Amino acid sequence: MLYALVAGASGSYVLQAVDLRTGRVRRGAAYRVPGLALAAGYLWAYGLPGPDGPYVLDEISPRTLATTLSRTVPGNPGDVAAPVAGPAGSVWAGAERTLLRISVRTGAVLARVVLPAGLELNGLAASPGATTLYAAAAGLKLGGAVVFEYTASTGRRLAQAAGGVLRYSVGGALLTALPAGVWVWFRTGMLGQSGLLSMRSLSVVAGLSTAPDAGESPATGIGTIYDWAMGSSAAYAGGALWVVTNGGLVACVDPATGRVREQERVMSQPIDVAADPAAGQIIVVGSQGGIGVVLITPPRDCWG
Repeated sequence: MLYALVAGASGSYVLQAVDLRTGRVRRGAAYRVPGLALAAGYLWAYGLPGPDGPYVLDEISPRTLATTLSRTVPGNPGDVAAPVAGPAGSVWAGAERTLLRISVRTGAVLARVVLPAGLELNGLAASPGATTLYAAAAGLKLGGAVVFEYTASTGRRLAQAAGGVLRYSVGGALLTALPAGVWVWFRTGMLGQSGLLSMRSLSVVAGLSTAPDAGESPATGIGTIYDWAMGSSAAYAGGALWVVTNGGLVACVDPATGRVREQERVMSQPIDVAADPAAGQIIVVGSQGGIGVVLITPPRDCWG
């Protein structure tokens, strides 16, 4: 099932659920915010409904498409992060410098984290099993990206990564959590960098080892999963890390080592990826003359 918020009337966004096998479309309610995430068994419409905020978080049943809970998250208007699963029926959500662990049943705040001054949150990820939380933030004055690792139950900080190639980031970083670490990617301008950081130390396992101008430029090539032009995205499922780049690269990657198991170049421009291990397929959202969805059956060697 594919869920999407589609632009509606008067600046609203209408929830749609599309069965990728039959093409049947179900429509839900309209929301004031454009972000949509799936975490802890619920859909979450999230974002800023206007220039003055606050960050709105609406909980939605993926079965009925009905809103089951709505609350706001403190923080001044700015970057907001998509909610991610937390332990024991909770989600982590955040805006600006504040991260909250929220009960999906009552909306109560179960734990709170405040980032150091001078940083602004822009990405969250939770490990499989929701035991570890990762957060990425942008430096407001000096730029660059900082990545934090926390226990997902209490928000206790375990590790921090900054400097190195992360200092070339122009707006924080995006994250995909893995069983033993986290995949990090960010723009350095027209180009971008990706890499694998290990759990507990956030040391570099693969990638993130060259200056931004060492990668392929948009004019001369379409790069690799580690050095790319314009954009990239990643997801973890079925024992594999799935990576796409806007240059047309689709790859399955060993989540422990960062080694590419299989890769292929496609004609469209992939901008997002998800995996359906039960069906043995990945879902790639592409942009070439409009937004399209493609189902791909990867080789067996891709799956862990």
